[in-house]
Amino acid sequence: MNHTFIDRYFESQRTLLGLETIDKHDVNSLFTYLNNLHSTADKLKELFDCNIKDYPDFKLLRIIRNYFHHVGDVDDVRMLVSVEENVHFDRTQHLIIPLETFAKSVKSFIDNAMVPESNKQYKKKLKYVSKEMSSISECYSYNKDLLNNMEVFCNKPSLKLDGEVYELGCDLFRFIFNVTNLIADHCKKIEELASKPIVRELGNDYSVSNNIDKIDMFCTPDKVPITTTQGMIYAKKVELAI
Repeated sequence: MNHTFIDRYFESQRTLLGLETIDKHDVNSLFTYLNNLHSTADKLKELFDCNIKDYPDFKLLRIIRNYFHHVGDVDDVRMLVSVEENVHFDRTQHLIIPLETFAKSVKSFIDNAMVPESNKQYKKKLKYVSKEMSSISECYSYNKDLLNNMEVFCNKPSLKLDGEVYELGCDLFRFIFNVTNLIADHCKKIEELASKPIVRELGNDYSVSNNIDKIDMFCTPDKVPITTTQGMIYAKKVELAI
């Protein structure tokens, strides 16, 4: 068997995040990547009993994929990381979607998973949803804030930064980067996949040992950037957008 699902996965990941395409926005790239990720997880489990579905980064991306696939559009923007003095990032680029879209993806997942409190399955469903949200919080620092303020986050959350209103964003780069390294490590350990040219070409850069930590930015208190749909904004004055 050729197992071309692996080729499709890594090709779509390169198309989405390759630096050579950063100035060439492709409206299909994120949608294609998320579908290939979903398919790859299914086939790794089915064919090789290799489970990546419990990985927090995968769960977060799956929620966005399901929203994209079944509910609404997911717009994205790619750009290089903008670094100011006394700021350090453990990544070189961003792939940002509106924070509103991520919040709506989470809400859609919860709404579809839950049942009325009167239903005998209610406690079981609640336990499942709570477990999934707890898992996502392991990789996304603001998930608890989102859950506690769902209405606000689902209504185009924005801030006035130095007098200009910006819509807040959610950067997917780290999650995609990390889950790709996870898939690469598994492929290298599975004999039928390790021999594929696309896997042999990955090298040591594609490894969980190179994953980006949850805290992937270091800065001084006066240089804390805010993620917006226009990139990182280093604002001196932060106000509520009313």
